Amino acid sequence: MNILEYYYNDDNRMLYVEFSTDEDEDSYYRVLKLNYEDIEFYSPKIIDEEDVNEIDEDFVIDLIKQYLLDNDLPEELSL
Repeated sequence: MNILEYYYNDDNRMLYVEFSTDEDEDSYYRVLKLNYEDIEFYSPKIIDEEDVNEIDEDFVIDLIKQYLLDNDLPEELSL
């Protein structure tokens, strides 16, 4: 998995992530938007809202992996 971009918006409490999977290669990317409650639910560790601003790429990858255990991959978008 390759994280292209991610950021957390404090105003609407949403994490926006652009990523690609190994199968996507360099042709596609995907967008995932998670609200704070989803982040808490799928987080591999206990997290509070103050910690969300300090997340790193490894955390985002682990979060997506947990999310994908219960959900399908987001739609492919062309690069």
